[in-house]
Amino acid sequence: MSNPVLIIEHLRVDFPEVVAVNDLSLMVEAGDVCGLIGPNGAGKTTTMRAVSGLQECTRGSVKVDGHELAREPEELKRRLGFMPDFCPVYDQLTATEFLDHFARAYDVPDRTKRIGECLELTWLMEKRDTLCEELSRGMKQRLVLAKTLLPNPQVLLLDEPASGLDPLGRIELRKLLLQLRDAGKTVLISSHILTELSGFCNKAAIMERGKLVMSGTIAELGQKMGRRQMSVKWRNADDQALQILKGAGVKNLETTGQGATFEFDGDADALDGLLKTLVVEGVRVTEWRGSGDDLEQIFLQSGAKELM
Repeated sequence: MSNPVLIIEHLRVDFPEVVAVNDLSLMVEAGDVCGLIGPNGAGKTTTMRAVSGLQECTRGSVKVDGHELAREPEELKRRLGFMPDFCPVYDQLTATEFLDHFARAYDVPDRTKRIGECLELTWLMEKRDTLCEELSRGMKQRLVLAKTLLPNPQVLLLDEPASGLDPLGRIELRKLLLQLRDAGKTVLISSHILTELSGFCNKAAIMERGKLVMSGTIAELGQKMGRRQMSVKWRNADDQALQILKGAGVKNLETTGQGATFEFDGDADALDGLLKTLVVEGVRVTEWRGSGDDLEQIFLQSGAKELM
């Protein structure tokens, strides 16, 4: 059953010389991790700032867990956590003191326990007594994420949260987001690293020039794009495998040693049937990969490339 927690309807944000967000409507359900993607200047950050109440909306409405921003801003913000890109920290405070400052502002109960939990979640417990000015860029980014998690918000808006993180930090961030998803949190996340978003997003919304180009589950968007780019490798029977692929009507078939790449415009069942045919006919398939659930490929095929 549909359970939308974040509802954006006909959102518009005007600046003096440009319409930054133009009639954007989007629903994100409990447990969704929705990737907000688009080129620089598409309106992603402005959308997040407008949803969080930091940017005035020209018109439209935003609801979080049934509370409308225009009518119940305080109730909405209690359920919302916003992590901006390049958020400053207070250099002369330790990591713990920084979090305690915001825990007091948020009126977080049992502050000491919650601060410890958030330091653990963001892999900063060993740096709890370190001054913020001594933290690396990636550690500061994780500290801001810990601050965002302090009041245990129902909806998280994360603007480029992986910015400044090293490869290990990105892996840990992915694990944390999966934990939050499993805990029923609703996450709207923007990033330019689309291959990483594919690892944990179950939905995506593509923006261009302030407008929503398309949205839906990753599978739905992949189907909308039509033809999938596939690659297959095998250990034997080159001629037989190629004959089966040609007989299936694939497009742009190219051999790559003991394997091939091709385009396939059938649905998921037809693709499963093709793999089954290869195996039944004795082809020892060692790799079978497709880009139908690849956000980067979906984005490129969507045509959303123009800047504001």
